[in-house]
Amino acid sequence: MGGDIDPMLPGKRKLAIFGFCDIRNFTDATEVLQKDVMIFVNSIGEIVHRVVDKYQGSANKNIGDAFLLVWKIPDSQIVIKNKELTVKNTRIIRNLADFSLMSFLKIFAKIQKDRGLMEYRKNQELCDRLPNYRVKMGFGLHVGWAIEGAIGSHFKIDASYLSPNVNMASRFEAATKQYGVPLLFSGDLYDLFSVTTKKKCRHIDTITVKGSIKPVRVYTCDVNHSDEIGISKDRSDMTRQHKRVRQQKKKKAMHKLMMREKASTLWETDKELKFVVSHHDPEFMALFRNGFDCYVKGDWATGKKRFEEC
Repeated sequence: MGGDIDPMLPGKRKLAIFGFCDIRNFTDATEVLQKDVMIFVNSIGEIVHRVVDKYQGSANKNIGDAFLLVWKIPDSQIVIKNKELTVKNTRIIRNLADFSLMSFLKIFAKIQKDRGLMEYRKNQELCDRLPNYRVKMGFGLHVGWAIEGAIGSHFKIDASYLSPNVNMASRFEAATKQYGVPLLFSGDLYDLFSVTTKKKCRHIDTITVKGSIKPVRVYTCDVNHSDEIGISKDRSDMTRQHKRVRQQKKKKAMHKLMMREKASTLWETDKELKFVVSHHDPEFMALFRNGFDCYVKGDWATGKKRFEEC
């Protein structure tokens, strides 16, 4: 029951980075695993929540095979221009934006190397349905305003966010299947990244979405799918209390980095991040950007040639 919380109250307008991630082939996994699908989902959820929490975000919704994550922008980093909320151009904002992208890349890496999730590769029923089965996820990121508040009734209340910007994060995640990449994010978020992080990104399209005439830039960050990332350490003997203390220490360290240093240094110091983006090829990126520029300008022949050279 909702208790003493009154759902009939107006919400508050907030600025945040919204992340949406979805477990691939979930219907097949559910039909094969049956009651054990809860263990499957929660094993993935534990990785998603732990990483996002460390990188200054928070888990908002668990929606079966999907998760909504939020990185709230501090009020101190917001200015009001023409009655609109606008983000300041500060180190903290660049770090928070970088953290949102790094979070999803870290989740991608940890899912590939997690000991427990690797066991599903040996499930014969899953492999019969989906040859060479691997646990996979799609990721979408966007930044913008949303109304934060209580949703529901006295019977059931959830604290959540309502906004076209939340829906946009979900749309980006859904579009990863169409573009054949695991991660997509908006140009609005790209603009907040540090210079170093921007160099890891690729502009792959500019579109308009249903209900809007405003062009939306679509970006991705290419990832290394290789199994060479290794296997996670066995922490089965670690107590819950030990894990909580360890998590809090890591979270505090990241908060300190966000407030005083540059998050972009993690591209060189974090082993998992280095591996995930290790196959970035400057020659490929230059060819692709040239081809994309030709595509946007309507020079189809040259654009096609550059893409083929990639």
